[in-house]
Amino acid sequence: MAFGATITLFQASYDNSNVQIVWEVANEAGVQNYELYRKANNEPAFTKLTTISPSGQSRYQYLDTDVYRGTAGGTGTMGGPFTYRLTVRTTTTDQSYTSTLGQTPSAVQRSWGSIKSMFR
Repeated sequence: MAFGATITLFQASYDNSNVQIVWEVANEAGVQNYELYRKANNEPAFTKLTTISPSGQSRYQYLDTDVYRGTAGGTGTMGGPFTYRLTVRTTTTDQSYTSTLGQTPSAVQRSWGSIKSMFR
């Protein structure tokens, strides 16, 4: 039997001022963990966001709440577009998947998300 995850979906999308990352798995045979990374357009390398152990579910999600709290340039904002990378570590090999968010939400969208969150 071949080991390795079968990833059927890996997607990043904006959720107000955060980014929702979702992946779906058809097979987790031999999976040790999932590692999620983010890289802004103006950053030289990927930064690890989290490591998640397989739990037998078919859909995983992660909410990246630090997109606009980055330290690039000390201004509190990072340059988009953002690329997310999911690395699936198995007992025999590593598989990587990437998803790029094309544009960053405008300042108006970001502030509207902040305003809405105050009334939750």
